[in-house]
Amino acid sequence: MKLLTQYSWINLLVMIMIFMLSCAVLYQLTHYILIREMDADLSGIEKKVSSYAARYQALPAGYPLDEEKISFEPTGSLQAARSLALVQLFSEREGKMHNFRQLVFPLQVSGEWYRVRVAKPVEGMHHLSRALIAVSVVTILVTILISLWLHRLLLRKLWKPFYASLGIMRSFQLGRTNDLHFPATNIAEFSFMNESLLMATRKAEQDYLLLKEFTENASHEIQTPLSVIRSKLDMLIQDKELSEKQSELAKAAYAAIKRLSRLNQSLLLLAKIENQQFNNSRRISLPEKITEKIQQFHELWLSRDITVTTRLQESYLCINPELLDILLNNLFSNASNHNIPSGLISIELSPNSLKVANTGSRHALDGQRLFSRFYKESVNSNHNGLGLSIIKQISKVSSMQASYQFSGNQHAFLISW
Repeated sequence: MKLLTQYSWINLLVMIMIFMLSCAVLYQLTHYILIREMDADLSGIEKKVSSYAARYQALPAGYPLDEEKISFEPTGSLQAARSLALVQLFSEREGKMHNFRQLVFPLQVSGEWYRVRVAKPVEGMHHLSRALIAVSVVTILVTILISLWLHRLLLRKLWKPFYASLGIMRSFQLGRTNDLHFPATNIAEFSFMNESLLMATRKAEQDYLLLKEFTENASHEIQTPLSVIRSKLDMLIQDKELSEKQSELAKAAYAAIKRLSRLNQSLLLLAKIENQQFNNSRRISLPEKITEKIQQFHELWLSRDITVTTRLQESYLCINPELLDILLNNLFSNASNHNIPSGLISIELSPNSLKVANTGSRHALDGQRLFSRFYKESVNSNHNGLGLSIIKQISKVSSMQASYQFSGNQHAFLISW
């Protein structure tokens, strides 16, 4: 959920809660005020009746307002208690029972006590309360809708520089993008963010150039002494004056140097791939490239009595040619090196995937660690454990997905795009 949407929902919920609470408080406050006004009117009637009785020593003959009910009940010498309450009385005007606010008070006329009841209908008060609440509800709802619309419009405009900066960052690529130009904004937080992003990208660009220079220098500086050592050991092995034991030691050292050289090349290749030093991608016909690579492996497979089946459909891929060559080399080498005698290799190409399967061990490999660096199925393996890591990294930088499947004794590696 977007931040703007989430903020709008939270804002809406808070406003609804405030609105409901305001309506409840408004209703209670209106009801309280109207009841107080009605009690004041009833007290005014009480004063008028008491004044009339004190002046004329007689009960009023009638009351001019037909909305109100007034009655006099003799109580003898007993003085009635004064009280205010809501009661149900019959309304002649409505022809049914209604709620009335009734005042009961004692009155003495000519030495005799009376209980006086004065009642006024409260239905008009309820109608007034409902009208006030309805007007308040409509006003608050309109206010909420207008506020939400203004907030959404205003926030969308305020957050526009933020999304523009994110769009620029998404298109940023190390070694390919020139200096970034973020949109100007008068919002301090966004200006600070843009400055921080600019500093971070420049630092990343500098680190990338240093790392790229290091890998290029390391590739040359390390490979040169390794090549010298290999050539010297090769000459030493060919020396006829060496004893059998010395020859075996020299061969073991030569094998170790050769293995170290392959490890160095693989690590440097991984570093170059991760640093995106293979940039020149182009559209390549995969059936043609795979057929060419199969021809290169034909002698190896023939010598190991490996049967190869192919099913190639028309497919094109936008990728760096050198990376594609390395990817196919590692896939085919992996299928060859981990196969069984007189085994099988199946190569299937569809418009959106390449699957290379081979016979091998009867148990599945560790899918979680399979593409990790230096992973080996066997501790005594002569391989450096970087082939599948290179496949994974090439797939990642080329916007592809590498996965492993196992069925029976068939180990399959699937590259999809």
